[in-house]
Amino acid sequence: MALMTVVARIPVRYSFDDETRDWHFVVDQQGWGVVGGGQATLAEARRAAAEAVAVALEAHDPPTHDDGQVEYLDVAVG
Repeated sequence: MALMTVVARIPVRYSFDDETRDWHFVVDQQGWGVVGGGQATLAEARRAAAEAVAVALEAHDPPTHDDGQVEYLDVAVG
């Protein structure tokens, strides 16, 4: 079996709130509901978004199927 490298792109919207003077993010992946904010810099918001996506990926219960084998893919977020 050939080794394939695939890069997934997950869209994240960043916005700066002039009133609170901090950054916020929304992961624009359908159905994820990952939002965050309160970071002082865009770089901090990017790190927080990556951490939130990693948590969202870990949080799902393993699927149970009677019709086939379930395997897991290793995914790195950073």
